[in-house]
Amino acid sequence: MRRPGNVAIALAATATAAAAAVALVGAGAAPAVPAAAQYAPQNTSKPTISDTTPAVGETLTASTGAWQSSSSVSYTYQWRRCNGGGNNCTDIAGATNTAYKVGSADAGNTLRVQVTARNSDGSSTASSDATGKVGETTPPPAGGALPISSVTPPNRLVVDSVRFNPNPITSANATITIRVRVTDAQSHRSVSGALVFVRSTPQVTTSTPETKTGSDGWATLTTRPERDFGIVFRPNYNLQFFVRTREPGGDLLAGISGRRLVQVALAPRG
Repeated sequence: MRRPGNVAIALAATATAAAAAVALVGAGAAPAVPAAAQYAPQNTSKPTISDTTPAVGETLTASTGAWQSSSSVSYTYQWRRCNGGGNNCTDIAGATNTAYKVGSADAGNTLRVQVTARNSDGSSTASSDATGKVGETTPPPAGGALPISSVTPPNRLVVDSVRFNPNPITSANATITIRVRVTDAQSHRSVSGALVFVRSTPQVTTSTPETKTGSDGWATLTTRPERDFGIVFRPNYNLQFFVRTREPGGDLLAGISGRRLVQVALAPRG
């Protein structure tokens, strides 16, 4: 038979242990975490958007970013419209695909894409940085494009729009067509006769000769993947291109020349 004194000692020990447990929780000890939260995908690199200076009418593509997961992951997308500072974001109804065509309602606002990664244990969500303010693509006036000879400093040339076909690129053997529109900085009119140069960076596609813009201010260039293209051709990777425009015989880096970095998504079939 247990003596009364032993009972008292046992009760005191139990009370002491309970008090210690309460003290630990009060001191910030982490509560038990459900398995779903422990093993859901963890984002290690933010999602990205293919163009950080979009214009109305342009089609943007999102990358998933990078995630850690012990099992296979599926992704869903939600494009969001934010104010000019990238805040007060709201979901854009129906914009739940990898690609999003910028609409007139986006003009003057910024855009983000929210990616949710899901595996068998749970899901996690990450958001891209905001783009710059969406600009209006100004059509050329009735008078047509400006001739390159009429663009003089302090005015300069602007790479106004860059379009890739296909977009995203789904084959390492694809011929890639790149359309570039050049405008001037002051009137935003298309410019004819401007030289356009395009090169992937890293350089994994064939070089394109400088091509003049036509009477509509657009130049069309084509390139093909080279042997090293396979190094970058992987899911959720954006290939960057350097685009330059200048007047014939003009300085590559000064004068009225203009430059821009753009991206196109790679989405290998599989």
